[in-house]
Formats: sequence, C-alpha cells, structure tokens
Amino acid sequence: MKQISIRQCGVIIVMCIFANKILLMPSLMYERTSADSIFVMLLLFLLDFVMLPIFIKLKSIYPDKKFYDILKERLGTFVTKVIYLLLLAFFFFKCLLVFSITYVYFKQQIYQDEFIFLALIAFLPVINCAVFNGLRAFSRTIEMFFWIVITGFVVCLAISLFTPISVPLFFMSSAKDFLYSMHNHIFAFGDFIFLFLVMDRIDFKKGSIKRLYCYALSGIFLVTLLFYLFYAKYQMTAFMHNNALADLLVFSVQFNAIGRLDIIAMLTIMFITLFQMEIFSFAFCDCFINIFPLNKTFAVVVFDILFCLLYYVFIGRYETMVMSSLFWLPYLAIFINYILPILMLVLIFIKTRRDKLEKKD
Repeated sequence: MKQISIRQCGVIIVMCIFANKILLMPSLMYERTSADSIFVMLLLFLLDFVMLPIFIKLKSIYPDKKFYDILKERLGTFVTKVIYLLLLAFFFFKCLLVFSITYVYFKQQIYQDEFIFLALIAFLPVINCAVFNGLRAFSRTIEMFFWIVITGFVVCLAISLFTPISVPLFFMSSAKDFLYSMHNHIFAFGDFIFLFLVMDRIDFKKGSIKRLYCYALSGIFLVTLLFYLFYAKYQMTAFMHNNALADLLVFSVQFNAIGRLDIIAMLTIMFITLFQMEIFSFAFCDCFINIFPLNKTFAVVVFDILFCLLYYVFIGRYETMVMSSLFWLPYLAIFINYILPILMLVLIFIKTRRDKLEKKD
C-alpha cells in the first residue's frame, strides 16, 4: 500500500487547521465574545490538540491496521458503520461550509454576481481527480505548494502591520458568552480527525513524531496571529468584516508602484480552499466505501450529486449554511471531536491492559 510521509501528513494537518477559520470565523466569534474570541479559539485548539497523542498511541498499537477494522473488531459492524456514517456527514458538511464561505468571498471580490455553475465546474473536476488519484498523489501536490501558500498567508499578515493597529481589548465578555461561543464554533474544529481515517497509510518513522507536533503548532500559531492582527486592526467593527485574511489588506491594497496587493490573499485563499475540499472529499469517499461495498467511482458520483443538490436546492443561501454550522452541526461535532477520541482512548486502555496480562501469563 502506498503510504504518505510525516511531512505530507503535517501539511495536510495545517490545511485542516486553516479550514473555516481564516475568513468568516473571526467576525462571527467577535459578535459574542469580542477580542476574547482568541481565548475561545485557543481553548478549542487545546481540546483538539489532545487528539494528536491519542492518534499517535493508536497508530503505535495498530501500525498497519485500518481505523474501520479496529472499530469493527472492538465494537461490531453495526456500531462501526453508524460511526462512519456520522464521519461521512461531518466531512461532507465541512466541505460544503468551506465552499460556501469561499464562494461568497470570490463573488464579492471578483464577479459581483452569481457564478455558482462556473464555480462548480472549476472546483468539482479537480477535487474528483484528487480523490481518484489517491491520498499520496494529492498530499504530494499539497506538499509542493505548501510553502507558496504559507508565504502568501504570512505576507497578508505582514502587510497588515503597515496599517494602523492597536492592542485589542481583552476580558470584556462573560463566562456564559465564552461557553456559548465555544459550543457554537465547535464544528469548525476537529482538525486531526482525518488522520484516524488514513492511519494505515501514514509512514511513521522513528524520531519523526516531533515533526508532526511542529506542523500542528505552526498552523495553530498562524491562525492565532491572524485573529490577533484582525482584532487589533478592527477593534470596534470586526463583526462587519467577513473575510479576515483578505480584510487585513484593506487600506493597503495599493503599495507604491506595486499595484493592488489583494491578489495575494485571493490566490492564497483559492489554493487553501482547493486543498481543503480535496481532503474532505477524500474523507467522504473513504467513509462511503467502508459503509457500502461499492467502488471509488460510485462514491465520487454520489458526492458530486449530493453536493450540487444540497448546495443549490436546499442550502444554497449562504446564511442558511452558516447558521447550520452554528446551531445544529455543533452537536455532530461534539460526537466526532470529543466522544469518538474518548472512545478510542478507552479502546487503547483496554488493549494495553490485555497485552500486559498476556505477558504476565
């Protein structure tokens, strides 16, 4: 089986960390917890980060075993399929949310009008190709463009320093608002869950685990820095700016003779969105294939049909998708982000205890 390296695994983690956090989320969080949203985000990141050592321990116990087979062996086929069905829904709506937010951003910045069919024609074939070529192929692509994307991200943050900024006002929100904001934005997290699905396809070499932590912490640091600079620039009006990474360039889009600089944000967001949709689409298809005894082609076709129908017919309105991510999707995320890792921790404990008892006997 073709495996991916720790480096490729790391760049995938960073793309997942960026998902649904660099455009709309800073504005949404500011409405309830103002600049304290940084602390809300850091606490959610901390809860997410606990998943990484759980994953590493599980991988060390079952180095070549599929996540589906581990669950099936311990919990039975029916429970495993239910869990995978929830994972399928989780990744599908993540993909839909990423597309919805980015689509509105490009509509506002470039087209000034609806271009949904053009967007679908541009995105879906690329995503489908990535799924067909497999995890190793698209992870190499992400690895190839990784430093270009990170450079674009950092340049956007750096340019914001040439505009007036001041220290944000902290500790202005109540404990109730803090907890409410945490609950509302849980769905945007769960950044390490993808690793569990592909654990059998990750090549863990001795001494390489630290690199995985470095990639994860680097992604968290960049998102935190984005939040800080965004709130430092828009202390009172942050709730009005729905495209955080791009809005950092407002009032500085023309820089001497260089011309408009917002193209840097556009290209960076385009690449990040494309990579995120490839990751989430692959996860959807992987879950689908494990639930139903069908091939990858059928899974891709089902994804495309569901994506177009749900977006265009049912939740084509941008506000509907965003409200769903704040009100009912968090309940799905609570299971995926917290209950499932705790369940895996229990299975690890049981497996470790049995192995110790067998050695004693």
